[in-house]
Amino acid sequence: MQLTETIPTITPLKADIHRPLWSVMIPTYNCADYLRFALTSVLAQDPGPELMQIEVVDDCSTKDDPAAVVQEIGQGRVQFFRKPRNEGAIANFNTCIQRSRGKLVHILHGDDVVKPGFYSRMGQALLDQEAVGAAFCRQEYIDEQGRPQLTTRYLQKQSGLMSDALSVLAVTNRIQPPAIVVKRWVYETLGGYDARLFHSADWEMWVRIAARYP
Repeated sequence: MQLTETIPTITPLKADIHRPLWSVMIPTYNCADYLRFALTSVLAQDPGPELMQIEVVDDCSTKDDPAAVVQEIGQGRVQFFRKPRNEGAIANFNTCIQRSRGKLVHILHGDDVVKPGFYSRMGQALLDQEAVGAAFCRQEYIDEQGRPQLTTRYLQKQSGLMSDALSVLAVTNRIQPPAIVVKRWVYETLGGYDARLFHSADWEMWVRIAARYP
């Protein structure tokens, strides 16, 4: 696939690098108060460092100290990387992907949480389907106290392959980044997120994936 100048190349990993199954990459910027809840929700499902990389990637926060939260909650289990300058949310997504080592990449916003069982169910769905590029689920919106406000509609009620994924996603974006897991080799093939599309870079990525993979 010919990548444009606005779609960054995702560099394949060297053969001698340890590859866990999961890379949980947590981009953050000025949301340390919520980061502790994000980390707690991930660590509650942690299968161990051999199977899961957990890393917070800070986009040069100016109002708080995410490194302190990582040290407090992560207790040495969670890696922390601070970017030298602020580049924006989409560029930070790409930094997360470049730094990922796992076969399955989950980008979890620093102010979001994952429900119990997320990694086991999503991992099994992707491992059962070698040709599938990504798997997603519904997402639940919560308030500052973590109380549910809204759950998104089903794109289809039963689990499994979507035969009309491209036609559905071409019309509207119903998938949020924390609700989707993408295989790293898909990013390596298709490239990263287009940082020009600040409000729709995720949507464009889902369409790119749906156009290429089941």
